[in-house]
Amino acid sequence: MDQERFREILRFAMDKEMEARDFYRRASEMAKFSGTKELFTELSKQEEGHWKLIADLNTEKIEGSTIQSIPDLKISDYLVDAELRPDIPYADILRIAMKREERSIKLYSDLNASAADESLQKLFSFLIQEETRHKYRLEKIYDDEILK
Repeated sequence: MDQERFREILRFAMDKEMEARDFYRRASEMAKFSGTKELFTELSKQEEGHWKLIADLNTEKIEGSTIQSIPDLKISDYLVDAELRPDIPYADILRIAMKREERSIKLYSDLNASAADESLQKLFSFLIQEETRHKYRLEKIYDDEILK
């Protein structure tokens, strides 16, 4: 893969992480309960951390991580996306967040499959795991609090 294509892929991934960070910031501002605000603030910070990881191409952190099996409750598979708006109910914020994470997993899986560079494959595998962890956390909350 040539250097320009490599940089283009990294910029694209960085843009997606900033979009995710901004989404979680807005969701935090709209949340009515302190626990929900904290959840979305934490996810926002993690997405910003992903941006930094990509920007720095921090291979040490990636190399030091192990790929773990994270359960997929598949709750988001059966949900329809919603639009983030000021009066949005908590359940809809969770739905949007789950669908966003689902799309991020798909994006990074597709990028990983097309990456010939080993360092890019490791980066995308790491990001897939991180986004899968976010999705699981959101699905677990949805299952425990909304579907109970």
